[in-house]
Amino acid sequence: MRALIRTLASLPGLILLALSVPAAAKTTVIDDSATLPNDAPLALTWQQFSPRRPVNNLLTGTLALRVKLNVAPWLRRSGRIYLRFPAQPPGPMTASWTTQGRLLPGRLTSGTRVLVYAGPIAAPFVEDVLQLTITVDASQMQQLYHLNFTFEMDED
Repeated sequence: MRALIRTLASLPGLILLALSVPAAAKTTVIDDSATLPNDAPLALTWQQFSPRRPVNNLLTGTLALRVKLNVAPWLRRSGRIYLRFPAQPPGPMTASWTTQGRLLPGRLTSGTRVLVYAGPIAAPFVEDVLQLTITVDASQMQQLYHLNFTFEMDED
């Protein structure tokens, strides 16, 4: 009986503890089908024209990307938008970008994601122009590859 009373006495504390633990945010891929250019070729050039010791095998390419994200499902709510750069062939890559101010500038490596917006969703679309730079090790390149990026929403 005493054990039951102690258990019942601690139950409100356990309920409060459970309520204070934040639930995991729901992550959803954002429709970015209006982003231009679609399937634009990215011309890569040598980062260093005459390799010196240690050898620099890095290729770099830059592309202007007009981003248009359909965030209408989250209108009048708050959320966090992430840019995801999935791990993909030809191997490890880095991407960096500057923006015109609507989204955050940043840098990430393949296989990760980074925050590009946090706050209220006040319009059905988030638009910006990203000056995107991709860097990859030339020793990994054996053919042409499609690069895949996605934008994801974590709801608050």
